[in-house]
Amino acid sequence: MSNTNAELKIGGIVLCGGASSRMNYPKALLPLGQEVMLQRVVRIIGSCLSPVAVMASPDQRLPTLPADVPVYFDREPLEGPLAAIGQGLEALHGKCEAVFVSGCDTPLIQTSMIERLCTRLGNSQLAMVREGDRLHPLAAVYRVSLLETIQQLLSQGKRRPIDLVAQVESVFLETTELQEIDPDLRSLRNINTRAQYQTLLNELEIADSTVLPFSE
Repeated sequence: MSNTNAELKIGGIVLCGGASSRMNYPKALLPLGQEVMLQRVVRIIGSCLSPVAVMASPDQRLPTLPADVPVYFDREPLEGPLAAIGQGLEALHGKCEAVFVSGCDTPLIQTSMIERLCTRLGNSQLAMVREGDRLHPLAAVYRVSLLETIQQLLSQGKRRPIDLVAQVESVFLETTELQEIDPDLRSLRNINTRAQYQTLLNELEIADSTVLPFSE
């Protein structure tokens, strides 16, 4: 589904450069059966969008990724998602007109959600999932043309995606509508703690005997 919105070519960006402080282990490398979390998210997004790129921190250890999935390293590590999104848009400039952006810690993401969100973009600059008053900037589609606006915001010290939403023409996919295709909002579920990781293993029916990559 590289052509989800009429003639608009939409790619994907997966951010994985966070500190994983609550997990105390790199979330991108958490084993999920025969793959790790980053590989799973890249695989799902890559099944419906192209090209797909990964944004990582310098010196971050990464798993093997498909040859057609480039990795770009944050120029400003741990400076928040807006800087990483801007750099990702810069990297994919000329390769697509918009990108779906996700974190690496949503392994239950569904292609139906991605497709619905891409369709929602229309002529707007940004389409984002909204849950009441809460916005989901890592479940959103950004036009590549937003790069200049993002760079302006960063130069002003504004580093939150919500700052971008306030300045550009944005549309929203409400979670009440998303639940029509994803009743439990699994696509939005972040895996941030060891307890959440263990629950995920159980849901995916990965054997309880799976050896956790960290000690309790």
